[in-house]
Amino acid sequence: MPDNARRIAIIGGGLTGLVAADRLAAAGQKAVVYERYPEAGGLVGTFKVGGEPLECFYHHLFTSDRDYVSLARDLGLGDALEWLPSKMGFYSHGRLWDFGTPFSLLKFHPLGVRGRLEFVLSTLALRHNPRWQPLEAETAVDWFRKNGYGRALAEVWGPLLRQKYGRHWEEIGLVWLWGKIALRTRSRDETGLGERLGYMKGSFGRAVDALLKRLGERGGEFRPTRPVKLVRRAAGGYEVTAKGGSETFDLVLSTVAIPEFLNLVPDLPDALRDRWRKVRYTHALCPVLILDRSLSKYYWTNVGDTQMPFGGVIEHTNYIPRERYGGHHVIYISNYVLPDDPKWTMRDSDLWQIYLPALEKMMPALAQAKVLEKHLFRAEYAQPIIPARYSETLPEVRTELSGLYSASMAQIYPEDRGQNYAVKMGRQAAETILSDLSDGRIGAPS
Repeated sequence: MPDNARRIAIIGGGLTGLVAADRLAAAGQKAVVYERYPEAGGLVGTFKVGGEPLECFYHHLFTSDRDYVSLARDLGLGDALEWLPSKMGFYSHGRLWDFGTPFSLLKFHPLGVRGRLEFVLSTLALRHNPRWQPLEAETAVDWFRKNGYGRALAEVWGPLLRQKYGRHWEEIGLVWLWGKIALRTRSRDETGLGERLGYMKGSFGRAVDALLKRLGERGGEFRPTRPVKLVRRAAGGYEVTAKGGSETFDLVLSTVAIPEFLNLVPDLPDALRDRWRKVRYTHALCPVLILDRSLSKYYWTNVGDTQMPFGGVIEHTNYIPRERYGGHHVIYISNYVLPDDPKWTMRDSDLWQIYLPALEKMMPALAQAKVLEKHLFRAEYAQPIIPARYSETLPEVRTELSGLYSASMAQIYPEDRGQNYAVKMGRQAAETILSDLSDGRIGAPS
């Protein structure tokens, strides 16, 4: 390691933190990653089903996710990525409908003839819009209403926004929806076979393991079960206080959620603190059922009924062969909740009493299924709430304190958060730090 190497503390061992640490270590810097939990990965953490690792929270890639694909190749895992077709459903008016293809749209009766036309026209208008900046002043809801797409809003997008953002659903910026439609519906594979989603054989946890291994080989360090409690300016850098004691570093990169970052760093200027406090989130509840049978023919089912206690059902083994999981069927339930939602603090047993009857109503095959395992995972700050004009609030990677950086999920914009953009954000943060070191923005090492 070069004599002028900086000691850089990275708070958070999720994908963004590990990618940033890997790049900094490759450039000869001393990267030390602090992680509050026993294992790395964050939302890409895994558990085992039938002996096979499986993500605690559902994941897949789009063929447009170039940053993640390039990382996989760089780690020697390019051949582990597989691109498979998937089938989408939509629950509305008490039944399941095929969804996601032009032919299925013709049979989606809740929209009616006019609503189908509205859905097509609104999708095309966003999909073929190359620039997000002119859209930023509008909310999604206002745009639908203004352009006469009320039926598409009422039957599809409105219920989905309510499920994900609760009472804040009408505040969501049009740019967020543009990101969902314009970027992701253009996800086509290079073979011309149409829509494909990507998965890594053996789980996405393999990339996390490979990053950790390479970080160690490059002289970096990963410190699990070491939650950071305080970051304060000190002579020549920053004092980082974590479980186990305090150390001084030349630079600090935080990858944790903005509210956590604000609590960790009392020296932040008041003006920055006031602006960054405007960043809000929903939390995620993710029940996982391991069953002896399938519940539907769909991989991904959106729930367009706001009376249901969750917004989506993802039958992972309708996408990835169940033989990999000992022949078992894997079903995720997707439920985003606001921090003050009573469900967030409920006991697991009480939540299952809410989820299981609703799931059986939606997919009656559950009544005959044998539940082999039940898991319930929780993630704070899982989805930033992106309102109109979000760029006016958007936190920058560089803070106003020299040598202190932030690269969090809420800083991914105009795209929506996901593994690909976590990789992109980690790379961006590392390049920003290295650029500042090269340009002399930061002084000599302490």
